[in-house]
Amino acid sequence: MPEFDSVQNALEKLGATVDASESHGTLCGLLLDNCGMAVWLQHTLDELPNSTDVIAVEHLQVLKQLFEVSREQLNTDDLSFELLLPDDSDDFGVQLLGLSTWCLGFLYGLGVTAKNNSKELDEQSQECLSDLLEISKLDHDEIETPETEDQLVEIVEHVRVAVLFLNEAINRVMPTPQLQ
Repeated sequence: MPEFDSVQNALEKLGATVDASESHGTLCGLLLDNCGMAVWLQHTLDELPNSTDVIAVEHLQVLKQLFEVSREQLNTDDLSFELLLPDDSDDFGVQLLGLSTWCLGFLYGLGVTAKNNSKELDEQSQECLSDLLEISKLDHDEIETPETEDQLVEIVEHVRVAVLFLNEAINRVMPTPQLQ
């Protein structure tokens, strides 16, 4: 998984309208409907850069790596899926904002494709979506204490598991074949 700062830098250089967390959330929401990279970029960048712009192509490579890793993580049964969030060394408020914008992006990405997904979500899946909506409303002014740090870790894990659950509910994850 590319580092948060490298994705953030690439998005800024490409004129993105969202930060790295929200962009990754949107990507993951779109991936639940098997959307391609072009669809994600349409929802992330105001306009696609010219393919002759060497620097822009390098920044797009970072986004392509994020796309590929995220798609792979969501479609394996090893539970390796990670959220792209600000680093633990960042200000606590920035970490909270990153998590809330990740959830907003995910809900947006999933909502964009909802019309294409005719499957009805069961009660547990709807509860996961409700949880993600509530997490998207986190207070960014929370004071950092050992207790709030632990709570943040638990909430991030809850979001991670909720996304994996939703992916499983919407798409059957194919187990990796075992070599005999």
